Amino acid sequence: MKISVIGSGAMGSLFGGKLALSGHDVVLYDINQNHINRVNNHGLVIEELSSGQKYTARPVATSDPAQAAKAEVLIIFVKSTVTESAARQFSSLTGPDTLVVTLQNGLGNEQILKSYFGDSHTAAGVTSQGATFKGPGEIRHAGNGPTHLCMSSGDNQKLKPLIEALNSAGFVTEADENIAGLIWSKLVINVGINALTALTGLENGKLLDYDPVKEVMASLVEEAVQVARAKGITLSYGDPLATVFDVCRKTGPNRSSMLQDFDRGSSTEIDFINNAIVREGEAMGIATPVNRTITSLIKAKEEISRREK
Repeated sequence: MKISVIGSGAMGSLFGGKLALSGHDVVLYDINQNHINRVNNHGLVIEELSSGQKYTARPVATSDPAQAAKAEVLIIFVKSTVTESAARQFSSLTGPDTLVVTLQNGLGNEQILKSYFGDSHTAAGVTSQGATFKGPGEIRHAGNGPTHLCMSSGDNQKLKPLIEALNSAGFVTEADENIAGLIWSKLVINVGINALTALTGLENGKLLDYDPVKEVMASLVEEAVQVARAKGITLSYGDPLATVFDVCRKTGPNRSSMLQDFDRGSSTEIDFINNAIVREGEAMGIATPVNRTITSLIKAKEEISRREK
């Protein structure tokens, strides 16, 4: 299967690399030219956290959108902050039958993609996989878990070839009709973890070592759950805070995507995670003061980082 990964940081490289290892025709697209050059010249090294074993995958890597657009499926892994610009760019290059799939963090990416590609060519998904970008051409597979996909049109039959490809690459994947509930279920987890790792500099598991951090986490999660319930969203787990704690433990050594953003001095996806709870809460008449404060702190840290460059 011809698959292009748009945004080949840690997660994009993980999916693209393992799909290439399983025999699929994969193109990694990214604007990080050092990463692109390293992959093309030396391959993509994937380290398995559980065993320490390393594999070298050899997908094609490019910074040319036209080359990446020649695929049956585009898997979108760009930061949510640039989803719209990526959609605008690739919508003019893809063929009439191209399937575009978001596996990004946060809330709102599917709506953006649908506006450019249409319901019948757009799919949304969530994944419990985790990855850390170690440097150009090298990532660490830092967490394992299922992946769920759903067509925006509801016609999940179109997803069958992609689901087979992902399963062949070692990603346990299935179609699911309750994708909104799954997206919100992952959003609640990200709300509880990502910004706190970015503010404290702690790996996921170490958040649980500090009671004050856990107290803030509990407040963030409770606000998100209140908003989800008001919207009629059914989460995929019964005890949200216990689930967030469990994810912290299972992905203990992982540096969250938001912490990795600060490692690189990049903008974060706070507007699509904690600030999404603030916006959705306002629409439902629900106060979300802790998520609002955390959002402000992240934005302040981003501005400080920009001024210090």
